[in-house]
Amino acid sequence: MASEVIQAQARVDNIKPVELLEALRQEKYPSIESSNSQALDTLLYDRERWSLLLKMSSLAIESSCLVDNFSGVDRIPRRKNGDRETDVEHSFLLATLAPNLARILYPNLDIDRIRHYSLVHDMIEIEVGDVATFNLSPDEQAEKERREQIALKKLLKELPLLEAEALASYERQDTPEARFVRLVDKLLPAVVDITGQGTRVVEEDFGVASIDELRSSHDKLAIKWRDVFHNEFPELEQLYAVLAYLFENKYEQERQRQKETHIPERPNQLKEVERKWLIDPDNLPDGLENYPHADLKQGYLAVSGDGSETRIRSFGDGERFELTVKTAGTVVRGEQNIKITGEMFKALWPQTEGNRVEKTRYYIPFTDSNNNQHTIELDVYAGHLSGLVTAEIEFSGRETEASVRADAFTPPKWFGDDVSEDKRYKNRSLASMQHGFMKLG
Repeated sequence: MASEVIQAQARVDNIKPVELLEALRQEKYPSIESSNSQALDTLLYDRERWSLLLKMSSLAIESSCLVDNFSGVDRIPRRKNGDRETDVEHSFLLATLAPNLARILYPNLDIDRIRHYSLVHDMIEIEVGDVATFNLSPDEQAEKERREQIALKKLLKELPLLEAEALASYERQDTPEARFVRLVDKLLPAVVDITGQGTRVVEEDFGVASIDELRSSHDKLAIKWRDVFHNEFPELEQLYAVLAYLFENKYEQERQRQKETHIPERPNQLKEVERKWLIDPDNLPDGLENYPHADLKQGYLAVSGDGSETRIRSFGDGERFELTVKTAGTVVRGEQNIKITGEMFKALWPQTEGNRVEKTRYYIPFTDSNNNQHTIELDVYAGHLSGLVTAEIEFSGRETEASVRADAFTPPKWFGDDVSEDKRYKNRSLASMQHGFMKLG
């Protein structure tokens, strides 16, 4: 291996960059006349050098693409400016902190290996995104791990050799360095909660509404880390306790300031992740009228060729009206709701003629087999869609967690066919079916 490196360096050292650059501009490289044996030897050497340059160029470009894709993965923690932390930022923080902690606490560990593990440990998320395990059910955790195993097999074939070897070794968790990095990784959300907008994160993303709930979640995680790591690194577990305590103090202080200044919370921007099923009208839940319900009228102002849409909706109470913009998609879609006045709804409604839906929506609570709470939105259609009944469930969390929950979800027995991917059953399509939905077949 050492001789190959020396030979490669020698070949690179012999290149004259300015002459090479000019030759490339004129598309004359490699170009050598082979009129004798000496010239032929030069030609072969020149082609070998060219092959080396191409390999190095490809490696540089592939590495840049890798980091670009990695930096596009958002995590849950928010930095001081409110932006989500990216996987690159997270990995750099881990690669900075973990080696220094190891130097202080466990000097017998391999610092370079720890740094390399830190940089590659989350590269699977290039394929699957960041999925928080904070409140996943066993079935949802299994779905997350299934996706990650598929991603790992794919990445090990595509990553640069050193990164592939490090990632495979880290995933095996068969070295103390790998386990050390994994535990330090679990501490970092608490660190960024302290330095960034942790209060906003725990309230918006995890539904924490009080200091008692926050303390309870910290206690559960402390117990979990002891069970997972079996007290292999007790100092790190103690560090987690300190960090959790510091964030709890920050949370209490910020909550108090919010009460004093009445600063409004910024809205939580999430992608809509939902599934949709057909329902037999003769197999509806008993006592349907006892559930909360609303008579919805919605009309479409614009539907683009890619499936994005703009619609208006009234909820039948004379008080709630919305304008909604949705991006293209089936199960996962970007969505933004804007409250509008009744007068604005009346002004826009005539523009939706021929593209309208009327239905009664029932809101039915449902607890799944993993004890997760959901709301079934049961729609009983009227007008030209009379006889059609569907049920939708929107899954909570960011797109990554919500999509895992959607794929792991087992619907109740009274649900019919899953039509989530069938664009014909999107309300924007149903709205224009003036001759009845039965033609869907």
